[in-house]
Order: sequence, then C-alpha cells, then structure tokens
Amino acid sequence: MALEIVGGAFLSSALGVLFDRMASRPVVDFIRGKKITAGLLHKLKIKLLLVNKLLDDAEEKQLRNSRVREWLDELKDVLYHADDLLDEIKTEALRCKMEQEDSGSSSTNQVLKFSSISIQELDKSLEPRILDVLDRLEVIVNEKDVLDLKEGVQDRPQARLPTTSLVEESSVYGRDEEKEAIIKLLLADGMTGNKKDVLPIVGMGGVGKTTLAQLVYNDDRVKQHFDHQSWSCVSEEFDVIKITQTIYGAVTSQTCNITDLDMLQVKLKQTLSGKKFLFVLDDVWNVNLMKWDLLSRPFEGGGHGSKIIVTTRDEGAACRMGTVPSKHLVQLSEENCWLLFSKHAFKNAGVTADPSHEVIGKQIAQKCKGLPLAAKSLGGLLCSEPNIEKWEEILNNDIWELRDKENDILPALWLSYHYLPPHLKRCFAYCSIFPQDHKFNKPDLVLLWMAEDLLSSKSKTTIEEVGDNYFDDLVSRSFFQPDHFSGKPIFTMHDLIHDLANFVSGEFCVRLEDNDPVLENAGNSRHFSCVTGSFDQWDSLYEAKYLRTFLVVSDYINRPNLDFDIFLKLQCLRMLNLSGYRIGELPSSISKLKHLRHLDLSDTSIKKLPDEMCTLYNLQTLLLSYCYSLVELPTDFGRLINLRHLDIRYTQIEKMPPRMGKMKDLQTLRGKFVLDKYTGDNIVEIKGLQQLRGTLCISGLRHILHVTDALETNMRKKKHLDELVLEWGGKSGDTDDTQKERDVLENLQPHTNLKELTVRSYGGTRFPGWLEDHSSLSNLVRLQLLDCGNCWLLASVEQLPSLQELEIEGFNGVVNVGSKPFPNLRKLSLRSCPKVTRTFILACFPKLESLELKDVNVESLSSSTLLSLVKLSIASCPNFVCFPDGGLNAPNLETIAVHTCLKLRSLPQHMHNLLPSLRRLFVYCPELESFPEGRLPSKLEYLGIWRCKKLLIGNPRMQWGLPTLTSLKFLSVGFQECEHIVDSFPDEGLLPTTLSRLEIYSISKLDGKGFRQLTSLKEMEIGNCPELRCLPDEGLPTSLSDLNIYDCPLLEQRCQRETGEDWPKIAHIKSIRINNKEMQRF
Repeated sequence: MALEIVGGAFLSSALGVLFDRMASRPVVDFIRGKKITAGLLHKLKIKLLLVNKLLDDAEEKQLRNSRVREWLDELKDVLYHADDLLDEIKTEALRCKMEQEDSGSSSTNQVLKFSSISIQELDKSLEPRILDVLDRLEVIVNEKDVLDLKEGVQDRPQARLPTTSLVEESSVYGRDEEKEAIIKLLLADGMTGNKKDVLPIVGMGGVGKTTLAQLVYNDDRVKQHFDHQSWSCVSEEFDVIKITQTIYGAVTSQTCNITDLDMLQVKLKQTLSGKKFLFVLDDVWNVNLMKWDLLSRPFEGGGHGSKIIVTTRDEGAACRMGTVPSKHLVQLSEENCWLLFSKHAFKNAGVTADPSHEVIGKQIAQKCKGLPLAAKSLGGLLCSEPNIEKWEEILNNDIWELRDKENDILPALWLSYHYLPPHLKRCFAYCSIFPQDHKFNKPDLVLLWMAEDLLSSKSKTTIEEVGDNYFDDLVSRSFFQPDHFSGKPIFTMHDLIHDLANFVSGEFCVRLEDNDPVLENAGNSRHFSCVTGSFDQWDSLYEAKYLRTFLVVSDYINRPNLDFDIFLKLQCLRMLNLSGYRIGELPSSISKLKHLRHLDLSDTSIKKLPDEMCTLYNLQTLLLSYCYSLVELPTDFGRLINLRHLDIRYTQIEKMPPRMGKMKDLQTLRGKFVLDKYTGDNIVEIKGLQQLRGTLCISGLRHILHVTDALETNMRKKKHLDELVLEWGGKSGDTDDTQKERDVLENLQPHTNLKELTVRSYGGTRFPGWLEDHSSLSNLVRLQLLDCGNCWLLASVEQLPSLQELEIEGFNGVVNVGSKPFPNLRKLSLRSCPKVTRTFILACFPKLESLELKDVNVESLSSSTLLSLVKLSIASCPNFVCFPDGGLNAPNLETIAVHTCLKLRSLPQHMHNLLPSLRRLFVYCPELESFPEGRLPSKLEYLGIWRCKKLLIGNPRMQWGLPTLTSLKFLSVGFQECEHIVDSFPDEGLLPTTLSRLEIYSISKLDGKGFRQLTSLKEMEIGNCPELRCLPDEGLPTSLSDLNIYDCPLLEQRCQRETGEDWPKIAHIKSIRINNKEMQRF
C-alpha cells in the first residue's frame, strides 16, 4: 500500500466513528419523527465533512504554527462533545429497547422506573446541544482562511536527504559489539545453506541503524571479502526500478539511465554472475513480497556467500525480507550517549570554559535516553551556545517544543508517526495516559482501546482481534518495545516515543504523578491517570466533567477508602479503574455513568453489586477478580447484553444469575460458571454464549436435575473454546447416581477444536466414548482427569493424536498408562492411582519430557534410551525399589527428585556417564545407602539430601565426592531421624568451594573447619536444630551476606544483636533473619 494512502490525519479516524454512529440503526430509529433534530444532525454531518477536508493540511502545519495546533485542539474538543451526544442517543435507544423486551418484569420496571424521565430530558436538551456543536464548528471552519488551511492537501514532511555509505567513525560510540557481530555473519559463508542471506537491522527511528550499517559497510575486512558492494537509500517508497538502477550503477561504476526493468535486470544478473556481493538497502519502510521478489531476481546469479543488509523500523518488513534472525538495535548506554552528546556540543572549545555546562549537558544527555539521533541533535543545537541559561531552558523543556530549523529530533520521530494510518494514530496517542517507563501488556491495552471506541470492527473479525492487529502493527513499527528482561509478554515505550505521544495527545490526556501537587488544566482533559493512591490531589477532577478515562496505574498495597461521589460527577466516563481500593459497596446512582464501557473493581472489598448497575448497557468489560467478599451477581445481570469480558476469579460467587444466555457477545468468562442445588437448570444459559473463547469452567455439575439440560448447552458448537473445565463439586464418591453423571458428561461433548480438557470429581463408573475418539478430540493437547475414583477403567486416551500432556489423580480403577504406547506424549503425571503397579515401561513414551509418579504402586522402571526426558519425579511410592538395570540412559535429563520411597536403596547406576545434563538432584529416602560408583554428574548445580539416614551417618559422607562437583551452587542437607547419631557437620574438606547457598537442618553441632574453604558462600539457612547450642568458634564465612535461622531456640539468644555471645561471629552479615524476623541494623 502506498504511503500516501497509509498516512492520514489523526482526527479523520474520529470523524469516521462519528459518521458511522450517525448512520447506526439506534440513532436513526431514535430521531425518526423528530424533523428538527434530524435536520440538525444532517447539518452536523455536512459541516464535519467540510472540516475533514482540512485535517491533513492542519496536522502538518501544527508543527510550525501554534495557532493551527490550537485550532486542532478546539476541533478535537468539539468532536468529543459530538461523540458524547451521539453515544447518549444510542444508549437511550438501547434502553428503550430493553424496556420493551422486559416490560412484563416487575423487578425490571422498578430498576428502570426513571428511564422515561431520562428520555424526556434527553429530548429536551438534544436540539440546543446540537446547535452548540454547530456554532462552534462554524467558527472553526471560518478560521481556515486566516490559518491558510487548504482542502485536500497533505503537506508532507520536508524530504530528507538520502543516506550514503560514508561515515565518520570517530563520531560513533557504543556500537563495537554490534558491529563485530554483524561482520562475523557477513564473513561466514554457508551459515544457512542459502546462496545469499538477508540480515535485517531493526530499531526505532534515530537509534543508529544506518550508522551501524555504514560502519560495517566500510570495514576493510568486509571490503576485501566481497567482489561488489552497493548502498541504496530506499526510504518511503520501495521503487524497484530506482533501487535496481542504483545497484547496477554501483557494481559497474557507471551512471545507469536504463528505465526498462527487464533489460536492467538481465544486465545486472549477467554482471553479478558468480560474484560475491554485499548490498545495503537502507531505511526500508514498506515492502510487499511481490516487490521484494521482483527486486531480488537478479541476485540469484551472484556468488555463494553473498549478503544483503536491510535497515528498517518495521518488523514486518524485516520478517518478509530476512533469511537470518533480525539484529534488534537497542539504545546506547548512558555513558556512550553522553560521549556522543559532548562530541557535538563541545566542538566550540569556548563552551567548555564554564564547568556548569558539563553538569547540565550530562542531564540533557540523560533526556535522550540512549537515542543517538537525539543526542547528536541536541548537542549540535547547543554547540555554539555559550549562554548557560539557554542550556537550562533546553534541560527543563519538553523536546517537542524545540522546533529549531536545525533540530532534526522532531522530524525524525514525527515521520514515523506521520505515516501511521489514522486509526493507529489515535491508539498510539491514547498511550500517553501511561507514565514514563510504564510496562503494559497487549490484552489490557486492547480493552482500554475498545472502551474508548478506537477499534473499528469488521464483520468476520472480533473487536479484540482488530485490537491485537493494531498492537502488533505498533510493535512492528517500533512504537512499542518488548521488555526482554521480564520474561513475559510485557511492553514499554521509549521515553522519546512517550514524549511524542504526549505531544500528539496534548491537553486531552493528563497524568497526576507523585511529585505533582495538583492537577492542572483539567477542564478539557478526557483521559486521566495517576500513580498515587491519595485522593488529596483529586479536587480538581470536579472540573474535568467530560473525563472519559480514569486509570490508577500504581501498585499501592494499601489504598485509602473511596468516596465514590466524585465519579458520579464524571458522567462521560468510558473507563473506570478502581482496582485495589477499599470499596465496600457501589451506590445505586452508578447508573448515571451510562457511557461506561470498562469497570475494574478487582481486588476490592465489595460484597454486592447494586441492581441499578444492570442498566449500564454499554458495559463491555467488568473485572471483579480477587473480590473475596463478593458472593453474588445481580439478578438482572443478563441485561448487560454488550458485556464481552467478565472476570470473577477468586470471588465467593456461589451461583450464576438467570438469563446469562442473553449476553451473546460475551467473549471471555474468567472464573467459574457456578451451579448450586437451586440453579442447576441455569446450565442451559451456556447455549446462548456462542462467542465464548479461551477457557470455560463449569462448576457444580452434580446439581443438574435433567441430563437433557447438559445437552442444551450445545457444547459441540463452542468452536472458539481452547480449554474446558468440568467440575462436579465435592468428591467423586459423593454421587448417588453414577449413570446420571455419565449421561451429563456424555452430553457435554466439546467441539473438536478444544485443546485442553479437565474433568474433576466425576462420579460415573466409565467415561463416554467421545473421550477416546480420535476424531472427536483430534486437537486435544492436554487432558486432566482428577478425582474420578468411581471409574473402573481409564479411557483409551492413547488414541488421541495430538495429546502431549496427561495428568491423572485420584483414580481407583485400572490405569493402563505405562503398558500402551503414547507416541506424542511430552508430560505425564500419575498421582494417587493405586492400580498403577509393577514395572513402569518408559519405552512407551519415546517423546516424554517430564514424568511424575506419586502415591502409586510402581516397583521399578524399565527403559531404553530416553532422549527427550528432562524431569523425573517419584514420590510416596512405597513399593518402588529400583531404577532400570544398568542405569537410566537419559542424556538430556536435568532434574531427578525421589521423595519418601521407603524401599529404595540406590540411585541410577553410572549417573556420571548416562546423565551428563543432570543439574538438580533431590533425595528423601531413608534406606538409600550410597551414591552410585563413579560419583555424581559433573554439571550438578543443586543437591538436596533429607532423611537419608544410611547415607548421612559415618565416613561414607567423604565418599560423596562433592569437592569434584565444580558446578555445585546449592546444597541442602537434613539430618532428621539421625540427629543423635551424626556428631557434627560439615566435615573438613567435604564441601566444594563453589557453593553459594547452604541449608542445614536438624544438626546438633556445626564444624567450623568445614566452612573454611567456602569462599563463595553468600546465603545460609539453619533450621529445626533444637540441640544446636552455638555457632562454631571459627565463625561463619566472611563472604556470607544472608543468614536465616529458625526453630533453633538455644541459638536464638546467642545471636541477638550486640548482646548475644555469637553476635561477633555474624556481625559482618548484611541480612540476618531469626524466626522470619529481620534483625534491624542501626
């Protein structure tokens, strides 16, 4: 798609929403017969169409003309008012419809008794409000000539100079590591098997992608390696002919004027034949596969080992073009950013005469947040400025107000924003509501966008899927950055990108941060967030009567009590987040918040929701998780027909209200659909929830009266569900009708798309046929059968073709797992299954990665080589006596845990050879006599030995060979049941010097000589030692920084601060806890 089409004014998307709303059925029906109102709305539409023609020109001129920016702000405010008005009409139309449908319900009439009054009030105010909007629009339109705004003009940013391959290496800082990594890839031939490879360098605007490519391109090693080199600045338009001309001209050292693409490509292919080349395509913005394929056809004739470097801000372009993983360029370190800034700021030696310039300069460099372009630009701006006041002005100024003609920060980042489609511009601007460095995830942000009506839905795509696509687009364009350190799908915005969002959103999005005494300029604000839990600063919110978003983003543990009245003044609210506040109840007047779409009351003390809340017909998201006191939902809850997401996890809700099936748009129900003994027939309401996706948990299935009600749910048509949890409640033995429970389960057969299934406390004596039908559950990946104690025989689940995880617990019948092949199973857990006996044949699971056997009657394991096994846990197996003869051949096994196996005398043989990857070994077996010959595997990092009486007593401890375990970091030893036999621990020379954490339990004496060599020890725990009288005379290792002592009564007094006899032995330790209480340092 051409960039001219992709770009567009921010407000054009908002106007599109208004036009759609005007044409919507609820609005058209509501104004039918109201000639004056209909005429005014038509005039409004005409006026908005006229304004729309001016937007592209105005959006660009706002950068150079503050009056145009004020004009846009005024227009934005008017559009907000128009949107509120149309949304109110739509809401009242929906209210009328709901009244008509439920006119026979007395309880409903009581809730809606004020509806006719509110409609009359709306009718009365409608015309004056439309006239007010029209008058303001008239003034706005009339100002177009004064501001020189043109219709239909897209005043593109001034064209940037094309990049070249030349670079001043002395001005580059902090890129040595990235440079060497890329050069290593360029010089490596055949690394992927491709004749040529494409390496994308990806990063946000100004991060230094072009500079890094220039450094690599000009390196002598690279020049000598390739026969031909070419540099092409692609920029906004991916012009195949122009790029090909540039490459041909470079490899022939001639100016190329050939415009016939076929002739040009034939000549280029002939020139490249057998030659190894390096081409750089710099600043690629947008390319489709067809254009890329067309451009790269002549490259196929090049020599083996040819390379192409692509620099881009767009992850999508990188994925389409790259053949090797992208190099994601991160920001410079603070030190390198300062070096780059000072390089440009202090070119004029006279500037450095005042040392205060350097102090302020370092603070300015910090504002650049590692962005080389910003450091270079601000440094260049100040290089000829000796006036210290000017430096301070820039330090204290928003960089978006620095619009000097020589300052290219704004154009560099503004260009990225400019070419966003209008719908992405609005979504991006909304993100200014977050504080700087705030971490967010995709699902939460999409719900916020949805509440503000920023997502344009399509017929076959859900609003949430549209939001996911918008989010991914902003990630691919480097507006959002993954937080790789969190290990979770969390994202942030670079500080300068955050500043850009602030600039775009202007006065309509405000934040209250800890250091802000009051909220300023609240009158026009539509979106508000705060990072404080205090209400002292919120008085000015009364001025923000048009506020749409109220978001608390702090992690306050103890937030104050909440006076809800403040929010009743904010009747335009779409999103209200009060998570974590002490809210015991909501007032019935919450019904005044009729625009509300997103309400977050999670982690509050609310006990009940008022009936009047069921008139919030626009509500899409209701979050009630961790409301531990909440016991029920309102009777008319089903009237919230636009609800899409309901989260009731960790509440005390005991039953679902009636008529839940009317929520036909409900997408996710997090928590349990609960049936009690009075509401078992409510299960039929699930039939109406056809859009449910993700996870559905039905609890209390034992309360179903008629098995046909289960069939009414139509579970076989719930094609969007990934996971289904079926809970009968209580214990499987509680049932008094096993046949009925089987029939219920039979009638709850899910759709074939299901990936995870859990059946808990099922009281039937056998499973239905669909549970072992490979066609019915062809996509099932995970199966849990928990507390199904009445079943005689496990279903033949080995026939399920996609099954990878199987968990069975509390199964008293015959379990044939371990005797039949499971070709694809990765994870197996068998707990409390007494009829799992004799030898467990591991060869039945060739791809098994994790095995847990607990409270089963297995006697031994039998196996061949287990290439995939990573984790093995055997616990409370009273008859388990041995591992396979000859050892356990599992070269990738990392963890073994053997617990309370009272007959086990030895660990697997030849561990040091057969288990080379073992890193964690934990044993709790009183009859275990010794470690295997050949000692323990050399890569062992964690070792736990508890209640192993025969292993722990006497000289055999010196035969463990621990000093040879040079990777061992963690050791935990428990002398329970042999504390009166073992004199002391640790023996001198017993422990390896690599230990960083040591845990000792149930010992009567510590041997100080055994601690001497522990120079790496950082953490130590001593517990449950009632006879331990003192710490060793030699003291504890000086390297210790953390000591935890508990249940050692004789030792506690001796370790008291200053007064304890053993205090000098531990005074050097930074953190000391005794019985979980931190000892304070003064």
